[in-house]
Amino acid sequence: MAKPPKDYYIFKKYIDEEKNSIGDYLYFFIRLPLNLIEWILRDLPGPAGMLLRRLYYSILLKRVGRNVLIAEGVYFQGNNIELDDWCYIDKFCVFTSISKIRIGKRVHIGIGTIVHAGLDSEITIDDNTGVAARCNLYSSSNAYARDKRMSGPMAKSNQVHTKYGKIKIEKDCFIGIGSTILPNVKIGYASIVSAGALIKKDLAEKSIFDEKGEFIGQRIFDENNLMDK
Repeated sequence: MAKPPKDYYIFKKYIDEEKNSIGDYLYFFIRLPLNLIEWILRDLPGPAGMLLRRLYYSILLKRVGRNVLIAEGVYFQGNNIELDDWCYIDKFCVFTSISKIRIGKRVHIGIGTIVHAGLDSEITIDDNTGVAARCNLYSSSNAYARDKRMSGPMAKSNQVHTKYGKIKIEKDCFIGIGSTILPNVKIGYASIVSAGALIKKDLAEKSIFDEKGEFIGQRIFDENNLMDK
């Protein structure tokens, strides 16, 4: 079970109108120099910016592999995030890790994608997968329950009902532009999800699915034919 970042507990106390301690305020004060460094590096353009961001986040995050590319405007919250070798996090992506996020080898996360891993509900995007621009992956989300609000993080924690569930996208998948993946979903090996899809259930391997998550056809794919000779 991944431990949530300290920020999560401090913010929760604030929203639930509990008194924050002096230590809570000191925590943010001590982090101020890192916040300033991150603010400067976040929008630094060109190859130098990518190199400096990789070096910085290799210290801050759980793991940053070889030749990882982190483009301008990328935001990370929580340090339990793994970026494996040769993955590319494109511009203006947002990663929020209350539990754990793992991005595999040679994965591309498209422009403006949101990856939010809630409590005890990690998100894994396995090797050689492509996630197109403006996708949304949420392993926690407000859900309907009687006499519960649905106003998001600003409601007191006892006034909302939240659904949690791991998300796993297996190797060699493709997620089309503008798609949303909700909690407790597994997308099978080498499957393709069409643009604008809303995925709320597990999807089989080596298959192609429409925007409703319905089966369209089989994908012909054998990774052995791609191995370096």
